[in-house]
Parts: sequence; C-alpha cells; structure tokens
Amino acid sequence: MSSPLIAILSIALATLILMVGCGGGAHLSPPPPQPDFVFSANPANLAITVGTTSPPVVISVQGKNGFSGAVNVALSGLPQSASSSPTLPVTLTPGQYQEVTFSIPSSTQTGSILVQFLATGGGLSRSGSLSLNIEPAPIIQTYQTGDMLFLQAVTGNDTVRAGLLATWGGTVTEFSLNGVNYVNANDPGREVQAELWDGNTPSLSDPGFWGTVQAGDHDYDGSPLLAQALTADSIYIKTQPLHWLPEDFGGGTGNPVPSDVFVEQWLTPLPNHGRAFKLHYKITHFGTDTHGNSAQECPAVYVNRGIDTFQYFGGSSPWTYGTSSNFVMPDLPQLSPLLYTPERWGAYVDSSNSGLTVYTPSSYPYSSGFNNPGPSPDGTNDFSPFTVFTFYPGAVLEFDTYLIAGPVSDARAIIYELHHQETTSAFSPFGVLEEPQAGDTLKGTSASIAGWTFGTSPVSNVQILVDGTAAGSATYGLSRPDVASAFPGQSTDTGFQYSLDTTKFSNGQHAIVVKVTDTSGKVAIFPTALVSISNP
Repeated sequence: MSSPLIAILSIALATLILMVGCGGGAHLSPPPPQPDFVFSANPANLAITVGTTSPPVVISVQGKNGFSGAVNVALSGLPQSASSSPTLPVTLTPGQYQEVTFSIPSSTQTGSILVQFLATGGGLSRSGSLSLNIEPAPIIQTYQTGDMLFLQAVTGNDTVRAGLLATWGGTVTEFSLNGVNYVNANDPGREVQAELWDGNTPSLSDPGFWGTVQAGDHDYDGSPLLAQALTADSIYIKTQPLHWLPEDFGGGTGNPVPSDVFVEQWLTPLPNHGRAFKLHYKITHFGTDTHGNSAQECPAVYVNRGIDTFQYFGGSSPWTYGTSSNFVMPDLPQLSPLLYTPERWGAYVDSSNSGLTVYTPSSYPYSSGFNNPGPSPDGTNDFSPFTVFTFYPGAVLEFDTYLIAGPVSDARAIIYELHHQETTSAFSPFGVLEEPQAGDTLKGTSASIAGWTFGTSPVSNVQILVDGTAAGSATYGLSRPDVASAFPGQSTDTGFQYSLDTTKFSNGQHAIVVKVTDTSGKVAIFPTALVSISNP
C-alpha cells in the first residue's frame, strides 16, 4: 500500500477515535422528537333516538413533546339538516376537553352513519371517527301480571323490562334485556330497593336493631303495598317497609312489624333512551324518634351470579371518558374497600362488558359491595353507592337513581347526558365523633368534643348538643389529611373540635350529640355518645 494512502487512512482513523473519545458520537444520535398532538373523540359509538339530541361526545387534544399550539377541529358526515352543538369547527388547546352533541331531525332514516373529525394545527393533522346509531323511538307500555307490575321499552330488536313485585314492597325483582334478568331476588334482602339503617343500632347484634328493608323481613314476610298506580308510562307504589328483625320489636315469624317510614317510588322510562329507566324515591319518616346518621343503601343493588365483574371509573378526571376499572368484589364475609367512583355509577358486567349499570347522581363519589359465592339464586353480587342520611322526626329523603341495561359504553354516554341535570344532593353530611366515646367519663372546663365531617355540599355548622340542648358550635376546618386519604376527593380541612365546660352539668350520665348542617340545609345527627360527667 502506498505511503499517501496509509497516511490518509491513519488521519481518518485518528479523527474517528477523537470523535468518539470527545463525545462526537452524539452527532450520530437521532434528532429530538418534534412537537405533536393526539386527538380523541369518545365514545366511538353513540346511540341516538331519531328526532332528538344525542348524549355528549367528548373531543380532546393532548400535546406531545412540548406541543402548545391551537388545534382546529372540523366535522363531516352528518346527515342533511342535522347539526352539532357547538357548531364545528371549534378550536382546542392541549389538555382541553369539549362536549359535542348532535341533533338529528325526525326525517332521518334509522341506521348507522359514520361522522369524521379532522383536527389540524401546527402543520399537523389528525383524525377521529364516531359511529352514530340512529334508533327509532322506544315503544313504552305498562301492565300487571299477577303480583308483578311491569314497565317495558321496545327499541328495534331490544326489549328492556323492569318488574316490581307487589307482595315485596314494590321492589325491583326484574331488570332484563331481551329476556335476560340481571337482578337477584332470592330473598327479601336482595332485589334493587331501599334498605335503611340507624347509626345508633348499626349491627344485627344491637338491641332494637332498626334495619328497615323495603321488600320485607328475614322471615320472608313481604312489605304490603298501601297504594299503586299504573299509567301509560309509569308505575307508582307506596309501602310501609318491615323491620328486618321483627323479634326486636315484639314480632316474629308470621308476625311482621312495620317500620316508621313510608317508601314511595316512581318508575319511569328515561325519555328517548329505551335501555334506561329512572327510579324516584321519596322516603318519609313519621316516627317521633331519631335514627342516627348512617350510611344507607339507597339503593341496594343485587345482581345474579355470572355477571360478576364490577366496573367503574376511578380516575382523577371524571367526565372525560377516562378508562374505567374492573374490580372483583370480595366474597362474604369480607366487604370491599370504599371504591372511589367520582362519576357516581357502577356496573356489574359479563365478559362482553354488558350488564346492569346503576347511576345515583346525588350520592357521594364512592361505592362498595361484596360477592356471595355460589351459583344463583343462592349466590349473588352486590353493590351500593355511598349514601348517608339521618331519619329525624319528619325527615324526608328524595333522590333519583337510574337503571341502564346493556353495554357499559352505551350506559356511560347516557350518564354523561344526565350529569348536566344534577341538582343539590339529597343526602346528609357524613362524619364521626371520635371523642368522647360512649362510656367515657368527662370532667373539667375543657373536655374535648372532636371528630371530622364533610358533605356533598360544604359544611356550614357543627353544633354540639348535650341532652338535646345546644351547648355551642365547634370550630370546623381543622387539618385532617388522614380523612382526605381515606376519602379521595375530600378536603384535608374536615376536622372539628369543641371544648365543653362540664361543670355546667350535673354529675351522672349525659348524651352528647353532634349535629352537622351543610349549605344546602341538609342535617346530620350523629349517633349518640352516652358519657358520664364526674366533677368534684
């Protein structure tokens, strides 16, 4: 090899070594990623009754690699005379969500149409599609067969039916899609119904346990209907529920004991949605006593085995069609942890994600439940939204819950539409009196009365009562990060404290009660703590 060529190769090799040794290899790295964005439209399929407005679709833009520009979103493919609200195109920025609804004129043919979105910005374009399933208006009818009262909706090839058992307090013993019943009605403690509890007698072992079950008692005695009415599109019932344990009130097998509440219930179809029915409850306490603040089962939801997966949304960004979660409830005697359900719905589904979805808009954003192992009818699945109430004299609890049959994706779209119709919560504030405990002895001028509380509306007052008489108002808003940790979405400032001057009271037993009022006027009366006062 000639000397000049050797020299050239030597120089090249030395240069390469120098580049590697000095980090020159960075020149071989790929260029940094360019700004980009992702466009989404959810859900991918949407059912709409011809001649109406659809549930909302949520469109969004998420930036990648520092993208921060505006994105224009246009629409194509809508039938003639159909329209969107807001009218597209619209401009979105990264992280922004926008609901879009569609009005479909009554002249539109039923069937499926594909709507296309085109998102452009920063020299980039992204697309998305939506299948609009245009359905005929559901055909609604009511009828009675023996002891069963039925409300039925037929939409195309789908038939959804709700059945109320008149001899079991008008509870929902059937909610079916095309003949497949989701509801477990093996005994009066199941069904879809209102089950009511007293914080002063919270368990079966407590004397005078005030478990009040709409369907009847544990001896299979059914709560009788006091009134019923069927119209062309609604069923009304009124019942006086039985005590679950009549033995605690002088009754027994064949000798049921009515409770001190009336339950009125209206079952109606949700307009323009053949798979969704509304249950409106009005529960009136006519007794003269107070049943202490407690979590209620409003409603209790029992589902047949084989529909075993509990599905819900548990993320931090509700109402954006975030990914839902699947959960398998524990077998009895274990109960599930309190699941965070900020969209306030839960569903039991089969392997195709179809089943029974229940939405209780004014509930707290939590749910819990269990599985009872074994095949139906003995085995069952259960869940309830977290609802709280105090049944003081004259208290009236009114709330809505919605039952939706079929795929959860369809049910969730309906729930997103209903979300905009929410009003102030029907339920009481929730909390715990931590000190004193029942049986404690208090003394001195500054005995601590303390605990925590929060509501579906902000708490406005925490009042301390001794033997039914107001002693004063507690300081509210003390830091309780442990409560916020146990109840996601709640403030850390939920603690309360009051210093009670016990010298103003005689020595002996006294009843300490906390009364909490929220800004919507809802009242919670916490379970009574019977304490002793002992001063020199």
